[in-house]
Amino acid sequence: MTVRTISAGYEICAFFHCSKCLAEKPDNTSPREWAALEVGWTPLGLQVWCKRHEVNVCHIDFQGQKHTANLGIEGEDEEEASQRIKRLYSKLLLGRTDNTP
Repeated sequence: MTVRTISAGYEICAFFHCSKCLAEKPDNTSPREWAALEVGWTPLGLQVWCKRHEVNVCHIDFQGQKHTANLGIEGEDEEEASQRIKRLYSKLLLGRTDNTP
């Protein structure tokens, strides 16, 4: 099996947009500036949600498959990323408010 490196740098080549937001976007504002999106995990996979219109933009079903991901920040070494992610999940999943791993 070939292992691919997943970049932590900016690699986006196509964007998600709410069609309602695009229709209402002011002329002097870019879609990026106007966007009001949330992205998060669901029981099925990953969902993009429009906060402005409270509608689904995209919901991806991973069909029970696990996928490799890079949660690092560009320029951060693996140990720094690991500690930051542990603290984040500790806060989110356990309700902790301190910064200990």
